[in-house]
Amino acid sequence: MARGDPLILWRRLDRSGHDACRIWQQDGRCGLEGVAVWLDNAGPAHLSYHISCDERWITRSARVQGNVGQKALSLSINRNEAGDWHIGGEEMPDLHGLQDIDLGFTPATNTLPLRRLRALGKDSAELAAVWLDPSDWSLKRLPQSYRKTDAGWHYASSSHDIAADLAVDADGFVTDYPELWIKEDPNGRS
Repeated sequence: MARGDPLILWRRLDRSGHDACRIWQQDGRCGLEGVAVWLDNAGPAHLSYHISCDERWITRSARVQGNVGQKALSLSINRNEAGDWHIGGEEMPDLHGLQDIDLGFTPATNTLPLRRLRALGKDSAELAAVWLDPSDWSLKRLPQSYRKTDAGWHYASSSHDIAADLAVDADGFVTDYPELWIKEDPNGRS
């Protein structure tokens, strides 16, 4: 039996919620798609996401749709070949040149730089991502660093005082993001 697209199911650790995601590849493109559901401060939330990348795992577009409490979201985010980012057709000049999208409500988007770094044979990188900030659902620049460790990858964002040692599987999915996300055991054990 041939192996299908890599799939994962995460459980939130900081509040009730789950996220199901798959990596897809087709016709020189690749990316992620999934659905996150959680109990947000605003009420029940469900967001679907679809991210399209080029063959180097550089983000080309992202769609996010659903609701967070009573707030409906329908976002179309695009990056052109020149590195210009647009949301709903509006250019975001402060984000020019960034290669990754970071959807702040899911661990899925850590997969994008991790797959690219692995493919390039790099053990560390200082970069910035286009971050969809779930506090106000706007796009912002998010400085980040990744450093390979014996157990996975060390992730940090000094501007948000975040640092974590991430366990990562062979597909580039985070399997343990301490205090935030963990891969669900397929046998139902915690």
